Amino acid sequence: MIAKLYLEDKNHFLQLPGKAFECVRYEQLRANKYRFVRVDTMQYSTSPRFAGELVTARISFDTVTILNEKNELIVQHPRLYGEETKSMDWQPYLTLMARRPTALKYSTFYDQLPDEWKDFFENCTSEEKRNGLQLLAVLLKDQDFHVSVEALKLASQHSHPSVETIKHVYYQLLNGRGIRETISLSINVPATSPPTRGLAHYDQLMKPNSEENDK
Repeated sequence: MIAKLYLEDKNHFLQLPGKAFECVRYEQLRANKYRFVRVDTMQYSTSPRFAGELVTARISFDTVTILNEKNELIVQHPRLYGEETKSMDWQPYLTLMARRPTALKYSTFYDQLPDEWKDFFENCTSEEKRNGLQLLAVLLKDQDFHVSVEALKLASQHSHPSVETIKHVYYQLLNGRGIRETISLSINVPATSPPTRGLAHYDQLMKPNSEENDK
């Protein structure tokens, strides 16, 4: 009986819309001199070039997406609730920071770096810092610090790693391959006599054979 009633009701169902309804709202906001916009009582970062500029915030229950005048993505944040009032995404700033790597230690970004990355940059040349910041700009685009920290730990096991080594290990981890252990082969090399210096050993060739002298 219930199945029959359901089929009768089904004939009167309205067709669902072809496009899903987006439960979002849009607000046009002006970034302050620190490149932040305010949504409700929370602040969200934009990008270095947007200080004082108008941007569009696409606000959903779980994300705040910042768009430029062409509705192109600038940055996306998880929407804040509770005690935390500021969301900072450093990825758009890293390329700019790479142009002045010696100023890294005096930036607020440096204070928020994991200890492993602080130690790495402490032992870098200016060029290595530049390359490291450019690498982070790529790595943090789609991932948080977790994988890059693990890659840095593995790459640093034997010595201060190059940026290329960190990058190589990072993509190994990202692709689920881990890091390959170095294979050590045990080879028995025959012992040799210690080398001699000078001409004394040539003198031995010139000595007459003792047996021939006895004859």
